[in-house]
Amino acid sequence: MYWKCTPDETQGSALEDVAVSWKLVSNQVADEPRFQAVFTLTNKSNATLEGDDWTLYFSQTPRAILQGSVRGPADIQRINGDLYQLQPDSSFRLSPGDSLTITYEGEAWLIKETDAPLGLFFVKKEKQGEGKTIRVAKYTIWPFEEPEQYSRHKNDKTPYPDPAYLYEQNAKLKKLDRRALPPVVPTPRKYTSLGGDYSIDQNTAIYFPASLENEAGFLQESLSGMLSQPPQLMKEAQAPPAGGNGIVMEVNPGLPETSVEAYHLNIGEKVVTISGKTTTGVFYGIQSLLALITPDQWGSKSASLSIPRYNIQDAPRFGYRGMHLDIARNYNDLKAIKKLVDGMAFYKMNKLHLHLTDDEGWRLEIPGLPELTEVGAQRGYTPDESDRLAPAYGSGADGSQGHGSGYLTRAEFIELLQYATRRHIEVIPELNVPGHARAAIKAMEARYRKMAVDNDQEVAAEFRLADPGDQSEYRSVQNYPDNVVCVCCEGTYRFYEKVVDEVRAMFTEAGAPLTTIHTGGDEVPAGVWTASPECGDLIRENSDLNSVADLPTYFFGRIQSILEERGLKAAGWEEVAMLKTDNGWIPNPAFIGKDVIPYVWNNLWGNQDLGNRLANAGYPVVLCNVTNLYFDLAYSKDPLEPGLYWGGFIDTRKAFDLRPFDVLHSTEEDPMGNRFDPEKDYAQMERLRPNAQSNILGIQGELWSETIKGPRMLEYYYFPKMLGLAERAWGAPLTRPDSDTEWEVFANELGQRELDRLNYLSDGYNYRLPPPGAKLVAGKIAANSAYPGLIIRYTTDGREPGKDDPVYSEPVEADSLVCLKTFDPMGRSSRMVCLRK
Repeated sequence: MYWKCTPDETQGSALEDVAVSWKLVSNQVADEPRFQAVFTLTNKSNATLEGDDWTLYFSQTPRAILQGSVRGPADIQRINGDLYQLQPDSSFRLSPGDSLTITYEGEAWLIKETDAPLGLFFVKKEKQGEGKTIRVAKYTIWPFEEPEQYSRHKNDKTPYPDPAYLYEQNAKLKKLDRRALPPVVPTPRKYTSLGGDYSIDQNTAIYFPASLENEAGFLQESLSGMLSQPPQLMKEAQAPPAGGNGIVMEVNPGLPETSVEAYHLNIGEKVVTISGKTTTGVFYGIQSLLALITPDQWGSKSASLSIPRYNIQDAPRFGYRGMHLDIARNYNDLKAIKKLVDGMAFYKMNKLHLHLTDDEGWRLEIPGLPELTEVGAQRGYTPDESDRLAPAYGSGADGSQGHGSGYLTRAEFIELLQYATRRHIEVIPELNVPGHARAAIKAMEARYRKMAVDNDQEVAAEFRLADPGDQSEYRSVQNYPDNVVCVCCEGTYRFYEKVVDEVRAMFTEAGAPLTTIHTGGDEVPAGVWTASPECGDLIRENSDLNSVADLPTYFFGRIQSILEERGLKAAGWEEVAMLKTDNGWIPNPAFIGKDVIPYVWNNLWGNQDLGNRLANAGYPVVLCNVTNLYFDLAYSKDPLEPGLYWGGFIDTRKAFDLRPFDVLHSTEEDPMGNRFDPEKDYAQMERLRPNAQSNILGIQGELWSETIKGPRMLEYYYFPKMLGLAERAWGAPLTRPDSDTEWEVFANELGQRELDRLNYLSDGYNYRLPPPGAKLVAGKIAANSAYPGLIIRYTTDGREPGKDDPVYSEPVEADSLVCLKTFDPMGRSSRMVCLRK
């Protein structure tokens, strides 16, 4: 239930001084998956809070509240999505200084502090049905310290990452000679050390043809941050004068590699030559040249730079090397997206899949449809969602408590396209239909109401996405009853054409390539359209339609035609290429050979071979395997480690271990940590046929933003995971059944070089530093790191270690508490671990 609200302007209400705390009691309440949690309300005001004329709203990881489980003078109900309300009953009374508890139970489990309620606010009902919002200013989340809090269920087999467990995992790695490591991430196909160093200084010029002006400017700009005097640009000059220093760039279509992104980099004694099969290849040669500059030289300007001399001949394994960024659930702005683009470009990633629309937000200005951003890009408390969307993911009463509101203006989007294009990154916009479309539906309903005042029904309903007579009942995966467009209403197709045409115009103005629109297409719930008069009429009138079950293929066929008419490919999550039959889901033959690209995320629950099946059927596939590439899933089971975990826990090694041509080998355990038996569990599953390997376009990391609150958290989620992705997307495939040896080399590259570089690249990233492992060995406390080469500092008096505390070099003998943290050379540190002898 909602009340109309007015801004919080008055003071003195008891609610303004009510402190709220929340505690997860247990995830092991019964044999079935169930959690128990408790709210404690403490009245710190001088007035008694009593009666039922107020409500507490909050967002929480979506879980159904078990009927009859609430104990205390209130009820807790889930409204929509992740929004809940706590409604007191008439007997509620909380005197000054007193506290009371309200306990409830819900389905499944909550094991992370990011699962706790967020964005809490009260609504106080006032006269004439109006109410005011009051933010909960005093809120505490109790720590998750006991096994029944941080384990999901008795069947949870995933080990808890305590210091001893981390130590045993890290003990498999030893520190390698830095000189023996590959010189660049991702690893080049061929590289040879030529011995000695090359010096770049004020006498070094960059020689290039006009076609490489962008690339030459990029190199000069990159070097200007490290040199007191940047190199001169020598446009249309072929080479330095005899005996002179210089960097020569050229396009050479005759390079032997087949990939258009191939390059050769040769660092001679006097001349550096960067040859690319295309301008893109030259750009990647530049990235390798920059990567050979040691991180310590990135940190300050000097008169010259020293680079080890190498000959590199390189080309990517896959033409599609992507990152997906969701800015719809929680918004991240242009600056944050550009920073992701910088990291992608340096590590030779080339596709940015931008998730612009979803149930909880529409994030791109569309000329002619202002309601999409006036309503669909705003979140906050609302009686009817006529002017904005309801709170979600902790955005709070006015959207200020999270990142619920915001959007890219047309000018900002064009700027982003130009920025990405200069770095040879193609932006693939996602415009989500038919499901995950609630923001658009609500926005177009607002437009309809506004237009209906002065226009007839046909004009007002031009872009309407809902059938007003639809009585269908459904709940989406995210618990919405109204997030699917009506595929039988012509307004839906007019709307999609309008949006696509406006997006195309932005790409054209930016001078950016647009080849593909991602249509979403996933998670359409059962029950949709079953009671829609419009759909009933369409099925009766169209001889190709027998029932509602035929509507998904009908809808995607029309969307695909809209895009095909505009010279665009239609991409979507795997559902767009699947057909439901009496024998289950099969690849849909209707769209094979029609430039339809399924992005396959589901490699669990009997679908481990889904990417293989679609590729074998003839579809070009982008692999987005949840068990390896969902970067919004938490690094580990530690309750302090933010992120989701429905698909398991994903760290850098999971991305590194992906085998795109052998995904069954990459899927080793289920989300609860139970190991798969390949001979038993995979016996009936399809392997990728050799002639279908070319249908694997590449791989993509996924960043969904439900738990991401701002750019620093975003960076923490994608670095260093994205380095493992870049290695698998560009570099050679894993060659051993067990990847331990190859991982040891890569972990050393991260610990001894690449993580430090991230302190300087694009003004520095808030990348994750792993906590150290620690264990009592022979009466002393031994420690190690997940990335050999990182520094560990410690204290023996229980203090949190700082950058001036002793560096760990050998087991520590101490009778008191020893606390340790991992540090990088800049002094940034990990979470602390402590151990007592």
